[in-house]
Amino acid sequence: MKKRIRWKTILNFSIVLIIILGCLYYQAAINQQKSSSSVDEVGNVKSEKNKKNENDIKLTTPKVRPLATSQLAAYIGKSSNKITADFGQPVDKLQSADNVEWWLYNLNQSDYLKVGIDQYTKRVCDIFTIGQDTRQGKLKVGMSFKKLLKLTTLYANFKFNYHEQTFQYELSERALNQHPLISFKNGSYAIAYLQPGSKKVYALEYLNTDMLVKKQLYHLVAQVPLPVQYQGKVDWDNLSQMLPVDLLQLINAKRMQAGQQSLQLNDNLNLKAQSLLTKVINQPGAVVATKYAANLKQIANDEFYNRKFVLLQRKNLKKQVVADLAVTSKNSLMLVAPFYSSLTIFEKPELLKMVINKLITDKPQPVGMAYSHGILIVVTGRSEN
Repeated sequence: MKKRIRWKTILNFSIVLIIILGCLYYQAAINQQKSSSSVDEVGNVKSEKNKKNENDIKLTTPKVRPLATSQLAAYIGKSSNKITADFGQPVDKLQSADNVEWWLYNLNQSDYLKVGIDQYTKRVCDIFTIGQDTRQGKLKVGMSFKKLLKLTTLYANFKFNYHEQTFQYELSERALNQHPLISFKNGSYAIAYLQPGSKKVYALEYLNTDMLVKKQLYHLVAQVPLPVQYQGKVDWDNLSQMLPVDLLQLINAKRMQAGQQSLQLNDNLNLKAQSLLTKVINQPGAVVATKYAANLKQIANDEFYNRKFVLLQRKNLKKQVVADLAVTSKNSLMLVAPFYSSLTIFEKPELLKMVINKLITDKPQPVGMAYSHGILIVVTGRSEN
């Protein structure tokens, strides 16, 4: 009797156990099916989301707190009449390759200043200074990077509207440490060009959005292409004569600040520079290696949107060209392109470092320059016939 009850109990327990295990297995199967379905659904959504992000660039940026508009920044967007009323007539005027007329002030002084007037609107679009002008406000040439950081937060992202479209600049760590961008409450900007090594503000450029876009100085994030910048007719005769003079004025202003004597143009070195320039424009392949020649040819043909920068020295030229020019190891030679404004030396840190070392802080020496169609040649050192 007891044995029968024991077997009956074991049988009942086994049946119950089988039922429980069956229920657990069924529940696990259902959950697995739901889980698999959920993973597939999430996976598909995630895939679609990633696909969407690949095609559509989302512009995100922290809210930038602009600086109170400084005195020079306040002139951006003003009529050219306001400049003549406050600054007087310019000492000289310089045409450009981007529809801007530059008004030059304080020539032969350490407080060199130039004002860009948009030729369509006749309004101020750019102000560039390398001196200690009292109208700079809190943002000053010569201030340390540390003081600059105390004055304002340096942002890596700037969202802006241009021709009814939204764009965004993303500044790399390198850009933030070489030419950080600062915004003002009146909608203008300032680029603080830092001196290599010392990290002091070496020059300041105040500008509007149009000029900022033309510079192509920062990485652009855009959902649509930038509107094409109209390139007006360039007076190369005027630029070929005036740009080297303007560049030398700028260099000499910095030399004055460094306590150095001014540089003077040398006729013989000018001829050497012009001879080299003519060869580069007409036969770039005979002057430099193939990897540079094609780019120089495009620049010489006035393809203004070719932005592949070229900076060459004597060692980069073919030996026969160097021999024909009769330049020696005592001569420094620079070929720079594209070069449409003397401000280019500040926009390119590698060029700025070379200019500072060879033309600004070095002892006085003869210099020759030649320029046309976006190509600049500079030859310095002892002149030989």
